[in-house]
Amino acid sequence: MSALSCTFWGVRGSIPVPGPTTIRYGGNTACIEVRSDRGDWVIFDAGTGIRVLGESLDLSKKYDVTILISHPHWDHISGFPFFTPIYIPGNRLSIYGPSTDDLSIEEIFSDQMQYTFFPVRTAELVADITYHELTEEQFTLGNFIIDTIKLNHPVDCLGYRITYDDTVFVYLGDNEPYYNIYGDGDEDVEAMVRAMNRRLIDFVRGADVLVADSQYTPAEYQNKRGWGHSTTHHLINMSIRAGVSSVFFFHHDPQRTDDELDRLVQHYRNKLREKGYTLEVDAAREGKTVTC
Repeated sequence: MSALSCTFWGVRGSIPVPGPTTIRYGGNTACIEVRSDRGDWVIFDAGTGIRVLGESLDLSKKYDVTILISHPHWDHISGFPFFTPIYIPGNRLSIYGPSTDDLSIEEIFSDQMQYTFFPVRTAELVADITYHELTEEQFTLGNFIIDTIKLNHPVDCLGYRITYDDTVFVYLGDNEPYYNIYGDGDEDVEAMVRAMNRRLIDFVRGADVLVADSQYTPAEYQNKRGWGHSTTHHLINMSIRAGVSSVFFFHHDPQRTDDELDRLVQHYRNKLREKGYTLEVDAAREGKTVTC
């Protein structure tokens, strides 16, 4: 039976927060890798966690690296200049992701490495780097069939679904539930909102592992609506409705301590057990590898 493994290298949202209250779950921003038992390898996002991933590699070897970017906010790309393989000749990197209204995916990466901001420009990198624009589509990488979906976020943001034989892994980097921004109760708008939310449920349906933005608790979300992030409660409900096997809270709020994450996970485990659901829930933790 085929298998996938997912390793978390950065799990935090918005900004890195190293320190004594985040040491168990980690303070680096978004980066995870997925590997198959047949050698397929992709990296999701290039937050500060990608620096640690790079340090874990045997740099005497050459690598073909595929990075799938959810969107270009800093917490998802700022680790790229510190990813050691880009400075080694013979390495090849393929970077996939959405453009914005004014920048291509290549311009997004080159602009953050302008000499004003960083001492090395992308034109000076010695690895062979190619860029690929993505929108909603399906494509193949090795043995992976990858589907994308647009998420509700202030800039274009993609969710990714990997199908590997009979195994499904889904990553939703930053995502807010759709809602009627006018709050006027217009039934046509409300019907559209329900349809958009059902569409995402269908996208994650049957996932063996779902890693998804759940930055806020429901109480916190009331003052953060429109910021482009989900809640723990919404993620659990979506996972149940979609028949997900295992879900991981991700993109932890920078103010969320390890102890608070422990309590959140235990709260939902207790509720799921009380109601007889089999959904497994945990919080993404740097250095943890999950197999499915």
